[in-house]
Amino acid sequence: MKAFITAPFDPDQLKRLQKIMPVHHEDWRETKNIFFDAATFAQRLREESCDVVIAEADEIRKDLFDLVELRMIGACRGTPVNVDLDEAASRGIPVFHTPARNAEAVADMTLCFMLVLRHIYPAIEWVKSERPAVPDANEFITMYDAMTGIELHGRTVGLIGFGAIGQRVARRVAAFGARVVAHDPHTPEEVFQDLDVVRHSLEGVLAEADVLSLHVADVPATKDLVGPREIAMMKQGAYFINTARAAAVNADALYEALSSGHLAAAALDVLWDEPARADDRFVQLPNVIATPHIGGASRDVIKHQSAMIVDGIEAWLRGDRPAHLANPEVLAHR
Repeated sequence: MKAFITAPFDPDQLKRLQKIMPVHHEDWRETKNIFFDAATFAQRLREESCDVVIAEADEIRKDLFDLVELRMIGACRGTPVNVDLDEAASRGIPVFHTPARNAEAVADMTLCFMLVLRHIYPAIEWVKSERPAVPDANEFITMYDAMTGIELHGRTVGLIGFGAIGQRVARRVAAFGARVVAHDPHTPEEVFQDLDVVRHSLEGVLAEADVLSLHVADVPATKDLVGPREIAMMKQGAYFINTARAAAVNADALYEALSSGHLAAAALDVLWDEPARADDRFVQLPNVIATPHIGGASRDVIKHQSAMIVDGIEAWLRGDRPAHLANPEVLAHR
């Protein structure tokens, strides 16, 4: 066996993998190359004599399987949408993936948004702006009133989606003294109880949240999950955060709520047109903080995903079931 790695990979985990098999590593972020063409990808694999692939963005589908014989695949993604899982399983090829690899990073970003929405960003801009050295009293009072925000302590934080990221957000805001309510039909009741989080219907979370944060997957069932009806249920002056997917929210309804003042402000790491542009209508709103989909962008994510993939390979070679096996049907072919 020999591994062909195109994903960013932690040096310590690379050494760990090298104790199991030889490795060829060409990080796609350095080469600026993603393998979309199966023939080109297969040629590189043959050139390096590799039969194990660890990738983040490359397409790994039937046409590639037809050209080269692979033994294992590591997909450095939460959901390995770049891999044909059924085809891999039918050929006895396990696919290891990295769910929640960026959960800590996104939870940190969410908490950061909650704190910055207290008008800290406008305050920083005010300090940097051109203005009289000594503002008059009226100007100072106007500035002070405009930039006075809320505390998390004693407020209700509502979470829509209570998986790996939502649970980590709950732990963080609880440390600030916030009450947490959440909606997720898929998370067991004991998880809510263990974290002292109140389980609510979607409508209940919307009605009670002073700060609402989305943490849902990008699946058909969550498209427009928060639409005009849902936004109308939110408290006057509530804050809205989305570090999940823009498609879960009706753009026109959110824009209207922010423009009218029904919602005090929003922080958006995801937009309906990406990458984010300066002329985007949400970016133009004075009560919106927008970032270019960087919630999961931390150096530690590379450490997490690398360790998870090597753990999976080691488990498979020992004859154990890997913790993060994306195509469990492959077990029938062992």
